[in-house]
Parts: sequence; structure tokens; C-alpha cells
Amino acid sequence: MTTCKANSCSTSTDYSWKDYCSYHEKCLDKLKKHHSISNIREVETFETWFNKNCGYVINCNSSSSYPYYIWIVVFEPSVKSMSEKLSAIKYKSDHSNLSSARDKAKYLKNKLQNSNGWYDAPMLDIHPKTNSYERFDSIITSPYVIKRDVPQKWEIRYGPFLAPGQLDVKVPVDNISDYAKVFDVLKVSSVSYEHVGVYVGDGEVCHFSKDRNGTYIDSWEDFKKFDGFDGNIDSSEAVVYHSMIPFKYLRRIAEQIVWAVDNNFWHNNYDLRNRNCEHFANMLVYGINYSGQIEQKKKNAYGLS
Repeated sequence: MTTCKANSCSTSTDYSWKDYCSYHEKCLDKLKKHHSISNIREVETFETWFNKNCGYVINCNSSSSYPYYIWIVVFEPSVKSMSEKLSAIKYKSDHSNLSSARDKAKYLKNKLQNSNGWYDAPMLDIHPKTNSYERFDSIITSPYVIKRDVPQKWEIRYGPFLAPGQLDVKVPVDNISDYAKVFDVLKVSSVSYEHVGVYVGDGEVCHFSKDRNGTYIDSWEDFKKFDGFDGNIDSSEAVVYHSMIPFKYLRRIAEQIVWAVDNNFWHNNYDLRNRNCEHFANMLVYGINYSGQIEQKKKNAYGLS
């Protein structure tokens, strides 16, 4: 028997010719399968305040021992109807030697484990474009944020905009807690409109409502009857955006939600271009005042792709 090569792991390997214990072998198998990370030189797993299944991996170029790359890895096991997720985020710089890469990886590990201050933003410690301008929609994407589709079900609906009598239509399922975690961003849409909010647990959503002129926490069922709903629900859908590493300290998000609801944030101050429901949700979860709907409308107006 020999000791596992993973840093901070004293477990014996299964056989003398194995480099890693069975646990870390499984970790590496997942990385190789889902992210094609090969030529691995160093591994360490650790816990953070936001996830118990984190780690870093250092690998090198396939044709030589230079350069060395650092990957921050976050794993979430399957929960309810949510399948397991594995994100490997490549750090922004490479290194000429293993020692330099190791020192930087340990620094990042320490930052992620201790980023629990009031204004700390763990994602900013490891995002490769922290110090450069990037489009918001290039940041809120895999591997940083995982997008999940919420399944639909058939329902019988009535309404002035529907055909006379009854009509079978598809709408998002009722059990949103099976598909979203606390502080995930939720988006429901029809053919021409989207409504965005933040999931706060127990089947409830915090959102800024144009029609009600303020900020509220409503049930998922009420949230699905979104602002501007025109009865055209044949193409209705819902998606969940889940941050693998928080952009903000979770307690800070919770405090801001409570404050926004208690003070009826943006009451009578709706502005489609600058203060809509998507701006509100993105500010809460990511700390960025951004609306993809508005940016797309701007691009369409100027004939941009």
C-alpha cells in the first residue's frame, strides 16, 4: 500500500501501483470524462463555505511539462430532479513550473475557503476576466453558471386571448423546488416577453413587478403569471440559472432581498431600459445591473447579431 498522491490526503491507495485513493480516482475520472483534463500533475480537494466538494487540479501541456495550468473544480451531487453538476474553471494565467502553479493554487484555495466577509465575491477571485471588460452574457454561462430547463406539463387553460372554450397548452411544472436551489435566478417567458426573479426556497420567488409597482415575494404559481402576460402561452417556458461559485456572499443576498421587500424597492419607479425585473434579479445575485432582454433589443435595433 502507498499513500494517495492528492495533497492533504493520507488515505492509502488500493494497490501499490495506484497513485490515488479510490475517492480521488473517481474525482479524476469525472474530470477526464466531462472536461478532458489530462496530464494531471497535482490534485487537492477541500471544503468551502458554499460547497463541500471543491478542489484544484494542476495539469500541463500534453507535449511537454510547460506550461502548467490551474483548474478550480466544483462538484454538486444530484438532488431531487437536478442531475449532478461538475464545473472546472480554468484560471487566467499559466505557469512555467509546478512550484509556481502550486503556490497560486493554494492561494486560490485559501481565498475560496475564507471568502465569507460581508462584501466578498468568491467568483471574482478566480474568474479569468476579472480585470477586463466582458459582456455579461459571456460571464453568466457554463462553467460559471449552469442553465437548467424547467420541464413543462399540459394544462387546460381559459382566457380572453385563447380560443373559445378550453385549450390544452404547455406550461412550466408546479414543483419548482425540484429544479431550483435557493438564490437561483428564474426566468419565465412566452413568445414576446420574459419575467425574471430569484428563488428564495419553499416554492417562492422574489421579483420586481411592473404591474404591481414594486418588489414582492410570491409563490411560483403566481410568479408564472408574469407581468405583461398576454395569454399566448403556447410557447411558454422556464429556465433556471444556478451559480456554481457565488458571485456574492449568500448572507448578503439574503439581507438585500429582505431589505428590498420590506422597503418595496423601486416602487413606482419601473423603467424598461434601466430598472426592469431582470436588472433587479441580476443585481441581487450577481451584483451587476444588466438586462439581456434590453441588450438584445438594442442589437436588433442596430441590426447587430
